Amino acid sequence: MTKLNIGNIELDNNIVLAPMTGITDSPLRCLAKSGGASLVYTEMISAKSVLHDNKKTKSLLRISYDEKPISVQIFGNDAYIMAEAAKIIRDMGVDIIDINLGCPASKIVKTGAGSKLLNNEKLVSKILEYVVKSVDIPVTTKIRIGLLPGENIASKIVKIAQSCGIKMVAIHARPASQKHFGAPNLKLFADACKDAEIPIIANGGIIDEKTAINFMQIPNCKGIMLGRGAIGNYSIFKKLVDFFNSGKKLSLPSKTERIIWLRRHIEHSVERYGEKKGLIVIRKIVGYYIKNLPNAAKIREKFNKIDTLSDFNKLLGFFELFDVSL
Repeated sequence: MTKLNIGNIELDNNIVLAPMTGITDSPLRCLAKSGGASLVYTEMISAKSVLHDNKKTKSLLRISYDEKPISVQIFGNDAYIMAEAAKIIRDMGVDIIDINLGCPASKIVKTGAGSKLLNNEKLVSKILEYVVKSVDIPVTTKIRIGLLPGENIASKIVKIAQSCGIKMVAIHARPASQKHFGAPNLKLFADACKDAEIPIIANGGIIDEKTAINFMQIPNCKGIMLGRGAIGNYSIFKKLVDFFNSGKKLSLPSKTERIIWLRRHIEHSVERYGEKKGLIVIRKIVGYYIKNLPNAAKIREKFNKIDTLSDFNKLLGFFELFDVSL
C-alpha cells in the first residue's frame, strides 16, 4: 500500500472516507480516522450557504484536530460563489477543498449543481478554474462516470480538471442514474484513468478486498474511497492497508466489534450534540451496525424511541448484544 500525495498534502495511505450527506459528520469522521482512513471528507456543503453565514452550515464546518487532514466538499453552480466560499473555508484551517460534480440527488440536480454539471463542460471548467485560483490549498473534485449506463463523461472531466489545476479526481464508477445501486463499471473507469496526469481514486461499491483490488489493478488508479461499506466497520481502512501490504484477507466485523463501534459513535455524538440529539442523529444509520444481528428489526424499532444513554444501555442488555455500559 503506497502513500498518496494530493498537491502538497501527503497522506499516510491511499484509502479514504467518502463524503456522504447526512452521514459523515464529525463523530463519524473521527471514527473513520481512528480506523485508519488517511483522509476524511465533510458532508456536502452549499457554497451559497457558506457566503450567507448559515447557522446550520457553520455547524457542519466545525472540525476537530483528530479529523485532520480533512477535505471540505462544496457544491453549487456559480463559479464566483464557489470561489468565495472556498476562501472562507480555507481560512478555517482545512487542508483540501473538494468540488462536488457527482451528487445525483434530485434536490441538488434541480439547482443545476452536482451531477447536473457533468453535461456542461464550459461551466465545469469555469468553476474549477475559479476555485483553484481562489485558494492556496489543494483543490480536488468528485464526479460520476457518467449520467446514464454506458456513458463515460469522466474521461473528458478528468482532462478538464487537470488543465485547471485540480490535484486529484475521485470517480464514482456508477452512472448518476444508478445512484448507489448496481455494480460499478470497471471498464469505463479504466478508460477515464488511462491518460490521467493527476491521481485518480476509485469509489463505488467498495466493501472488501475483492472490490478494492478490482479497482487498484487498473493502471493509474492511485487509491480507493469507501462510503457506505465503512459505516459501522471503520477498521476496514486498516484491514485494507494490511491486505495490500501483506495479502492478509479481511475478516468480517464480529457482533462484538460492531457494537463497540456503535458505543463509540454514540459517545462521540453525545459529546458533539448533547445527549438527546446525539442519540437521535444516530437513528438514520443504526441499521448499519445491527444488520443481520438477531432481532435487528426489533432493536431498530426500540432504538428509534430512545433519547437517553440509560435507555441505550438497557437496550444493549435487554437484547444481550454486548456486555458493556457507557
